[in-house]
Amino acid sequence: MIQNRVNRDKHQELGYTPAFYRLGNTAQKQALITLLEQQEEIHVYDELDVQLRELVKIQHPTKRLTPEEITALVADKLGDTPTEAYGVWVYYPWARRVVHIVDEAEFIELRTARNMQKITKEERDLLSTKKLAIIGLSVGQSIALTPVMERLCGELRLADFDALELSNMNRIRTGIHNLNIPKVVIAAREIVELDPFIKVTCFNEGATDDNLDDILGGSDLLIEECDGIDIKIISRIKAKAMKLPVVMEMNDRGMLDIERYDWTRNTR
Repeated sequence: MIQNRVNRDKHQELGYTPAFYRLGNTAQKQALITLLEQQEEIHVYDELDVQLRELVKIQHPTKRLTPEEITALVADKLGDTPTEAYGVWVYYPWARRVVHIVDEAEFIELRTARNMQKITKEERDLLSTKKLAIIGLSVGQSIALTPVMERLCGELRLADFDALELSNMNRIRTGIHNLNIPKVVIAAREIVELDPFIKVTCFNEGATDDNLDDILGGSDLLIEECDGIDIKIISRIKAKAMKLPVVMEMNDRGMLDIERYDWTRNTR
């Protein structure tokens, strides 16, 4: 009985793409209702009011709003839309969670509100178009999460062939329930739990001669953190041909290697 439950759950855990339900769409609303009826173990999290109250405060930065004024502004924002139909409900199958959040534009506005003293809105919007390729998801996991937290990219391509072992957990921040799950899946799930609107593509077979064009093509930066000398060399040959900059961080003495193969991009 226990083994049957383990095998069933294992398949669910390998997913990393959330599902979106916008209740203004009748079909999506019914699909969410059906999901919750059929899977009673799903936990539902709805803190939309907290998000909306924070949103109206950051949209009025020069005024110290009273609680009553905030409540009135939230009501104006909702208008005739029922609270449950505002924003989007995000379902994470591997975690059995449904979370109610504001939709993409307001989500980004909130998520980046405290970046605005460091970068401009125009810089933020430009960064959101950038695609990062990361090869090697041991040290690379922390590297992948950093630009996501500050929303410095809009897409990530993750490549690693390995699954999590207990000895990896000196450098991979995760729980023991993820043992034997592919490292790329662990990283991808944490990324979309931070920000479901960031696109993530996983290459579970790692970086190879056959897929490097797919990993690097259209990317804006390669972050190389793999162990294999052959892939370190081959990926740089490809990056140079594509005029793609490469960054590699080494634990030894805190060395950061930057290779500007893109130096000819803007010379005209």
